[in-house]
Amino acid sequence: MKNKKDIKLNIFETALEIYSENPTRFSVRTVAKELNLKREEVYTHFPSKNAILRYFYQLCFEEYIKQTDEISEYSNYSLEEKLGHLVYTHIELFQKEKEFVERSFNEIIYKANSNNVFQESLEEQVEKILNDSEGDASILPSKYISMFLVKELFHIFKFWIKDDSDKSEQTIELVDKIIAFVGEILSNQIISKGINLGRILWDQNNTRLVNNDLKLLLKSFVNRFA
Repeated sequence: MKNKKDIKLNIFETALEIYSENPTRFSVRTVAKELNLKREEVYTHFPSKNAILRYFYQLCFEEYIKQTDEISEYSNYSLEEKLGHLVYTHIELFQKEKEFVERSFNEIIYKANSNNVFQESLEEQVEKILNDSEGDASILPSKYISMFLVKELFHIFKFWIKDDSDKSEQTIELVDKIIAFVGEILSNQIISKGINLGRILWDQNNTRLVNNDLKLLLKSFVNRFA
């Protein structure tokens, strides 16, 4: 007797095959019929037909975690290296089913409710990467930064989908520049030094040189990260 995960994987693989052959034919009913299951049995594992397709992305994330765990020196990676590993591993995994990703990513991931498991998993992983890093990455509100970075990651995936350059060279160039920029800001102490400067200026009342609106803005900014 197959265990629950085997059945779930079988449902997904059947759905992927049907969807790849003809997206208009894909439905919970056709998947259930193909597997000689009742529709209720399919819904036991997936709440909707899009959830079945979305499982592909969760499997990619699980494979990324597996590969990460196999890297003995991963804990010594820099912030940039960890983010690069996350991005490029997912792109490599997406490449194996690129036609499916081209058809599905925008509708079932990019436009989907942020509560989907794939997005939540990415946000948790990015938050962990930030918390384990040095510099400002570990002291700023990582939950909100991770949500922002995952949204930007989705933009990168959309760019990759449309990238027709040789070996996705344009995507690689874009990813490298974005990661370098993020790393420069978060790995160093640019933000925290700016906050400290703001505190000093506020304490010394040097902000009298600016108008009241700007003083209120500065005070709000300092208190936000105090």
